[in-house]
Amino acid sequence: MSSRYGPVVVCVALGLMVLEGCALAPRSATPGATPTASGFDSLGRWEVVRQIEYYNLPEENLKGDIGPAYTPYLVSLAGFHTDAFGITVGPDDDARYTTDGGQSWTKAAGELHCRHGLEIVDERVAWHCGNGGTRVSTDGGQTWHTVTPAGCPYLSFLDAQTGWAASPSGLQATSDGGASWNDLSPPLDTQSIAAVALRTVNDGYVLGTTGDLFVTADGGQSWGVRSLGLETGERLIAAWVGPNVAMRFFDAQHGMVVFALSDRTVWFAITRDGGQSWQRAEIPELRDQSYYYHLYLARDGRLLTVTDAYVNGANVSIVLRYQQP
Repeated sequence: MSSRYGPVVVCVALGLMVLEGCALAPRSATPGATPTASGFDSLGRWEVVRQIEYYNLPEENLKGDIGPAYTPYLVSLAGFHTDAFGITVGPDDDARYTTDGGQSWTKAAGELHCRHGLEIVDERVAWHCGNGGTRVSTDGGQTWHTVTPAGCPYLSFLDAQTGWAASPSGLQATSDGGASWNDLSPPLDTQSIAAVALRTVNDGYVLGTTGDLFVTADGGQSWGVRSLGLETGERLIAAWVGPNVAMRFFDAQHGMVVFALSDRTVWFAITRDGGQSWQRAEIPELRDQSYYYHLYLARDGRLLTVTDAYVNGANVSIVLRYQQP
């Protein structure tokens, strides 16, 4: 069974698809608030902070409703919001949080279906999505509330009420905590969606697989087009099981995109003119380490979490910190 916003299939089948390319409380960000753009005027570099091998974590470090003793800790996507606070999602609604930099993880109660998308607004508000629905937490990942299903795996939210959800084939917006969703129509032509970013209630960005960047300043009623400037033969990966591209805009001028390519390289690019031009560089530490990293970029652009998901066989995340030039 399938829909415009993604196939409803089991996790293993979804894992094969990517190889083929194929509410609510506060301490959340106010709609319109954006991270600081300081340090993004020229190209920096990424430094590895830590590597987390989920299958090697001591049993005493896995807490909460962990289910049957034989259930392994499988991760499809991980994201660190700060050095200490992060969330992972995986199959069978295995959503866990850490407050100690990944040394221990606590699992929230509840079972739904496989989870593929993640957005962390702050240390209280977070979202995840997958087969069977979209969920929001307002207590730092301790509990999750199911809302109306939306596009997946690309999520970008301002708070517990307002945000975007997308799949490679469609984009939706909510302003009522996911109770309802409106379809938005960026002019993608023959492209698929590779990443989305919502900066304010009205200002948002959609990145297509050929590198076209679609920009709206009126909530998706109209769009301008810019370009990431991919090299000849390069194409961004659009996938259902976890984002292979991560994008954030910190103000109207400064933004960052991190993207994995099919040649097993991972790159990042920054703009200081609203996406009109980009500087880019490879992250050499990630070369030839995974076929398809799932990528999560923190809201302030300072932490990058790359996950070699369990569907690829590794079940490992690497956390990197952005170093200013």
